[in-house]
Amino acid sequence: MFQVDEWYASLAAETTTEEAFDQQEHLARVQNEIRRLSADEVPAVPLRRPAFPWFLRYAVAAMFLLVAGVGGYYYLSRKSVFRPGTDTIAIVNKTRQVRRHTFPDGSEAWLNPGTRITYAKDDFRKDSREVSLEGEAFFEVTHDASRPFFVHGESVQVKVLGTSFNVRANKGEAEYAVSVVTGKVFVTADEGREVTLLPHQQAVFKVASGELVSAQVPEVAEKAPLWQPVSLSFSDAKLGEVVKRLEEKFDVKIRLENPNLENCRVKATFDHDRLSEILEMTMQIVDASYQMQNDEILIRGEGCAASE
Repeated sequence: MFQVDEWYASLAAETTTEEAFDQQEHLARVQNEIRRLSADEVPAVPLRRPAFPWFLRYAVAAMFLLVAGVGGYYYLSRKSVFRPGTDTIAIVNKTRQVRRHTFPDGSEAWLNPGTRITYAKDDFRKDSREVSLEGEAFFEVTHDASRPFFVHGESVQVKVLGTSFNVRANKGEAEYAVSVVTGKVFVTADEGREVTLLPHQQAVFKVASGELVSAQVPEVAEKAPLWQPVSLSFSDAKLGEVVKRLEEKFDVKIRLENPNLENCRVKATFDHDRLSEILEMTMQIVDASYQMQNDEILIRGEGCAASE
C-alpha cells in the first residue's frame, strides 16, 4: 500500500511541473509501473478438489435417478395428473346461461355458468380422448370402444366409453360428484380408490376425508337435479304455469322480471330433456331470455298482452 501511495505522489509531482505534459510518455510509464507491481505479487495457487472415484460418481447419479423415479411414480399413483397437449383450447362459460360445446369427436358438454374445460386437439388420439374440467358440466359422449373418454377434475377422474353423465367439480367445494344417466362410468379418486357406476347412480368424493362413496340418484318423481332429464307436456299453458311446474320438478326458484311474461302461452312437449334444454326451447317460444344467478333463474323479455 505504501508503494502505491508513493507512486501516485510521484505522478502528481510530474503533472505540476511547468514542462509540457506528454500524454503518450505518461501512459507508457503507467503501464510499465503496473507490470512491475504485478510481477512482485505472489502468484495465486489454484484450489484442487479432493479426489472422488469415478465409480462413486456413477453410483450417486444412479441412486438419485432411482429416488426421483420412485418418488414420481408414487406421486402420480396418488393423484391423477393431466396436462393438455399442444395448441390448448380453453372453453370458459362466462355467461349466466348453460352453454353447449362440441368436441372434435362429436361428443358434447353442457357447461354451467363459470365452468372451464381445457383440452387440445391432439388429446383426442387414436387410443383415448381427454379433457380437464373445473366447475360443473353434463357430458354426452359419443361411443367408441377403442377410445375411452377421460374427464379430469382436481381430485377425481372419470372414464367412459360412451354415455351421458354429470360432473360437479367446483374448486374449493367440500364434495365432488359424478352422476350417471346412461351407460357405465368408472370414477377414480386420489390414492387409487375407484367405483363403477351404472344409470341412476352417483359417486361422491369428500375432499376433507378423501372418502369416495356411491349411492342412488334421487328418483325423478321427487325432486330432480338440474341436469337430470325429465318429460313434461304443456298444452297452451301460460308461462306462469310452466314456471311453477319447473320449480316443483327441479326444486329451483324462477322469477319473471316482467309481469307481462306470465301471459305468454306455451304449447310444447319435452321428452327426456334437462332443465337447460327446456329453458332454451321455452325462451324461443315466448321470445325471452334467461339468466342463472346462484340458486335463482331470472327470465327477461317484453312479455305478452293479456288474452281476453
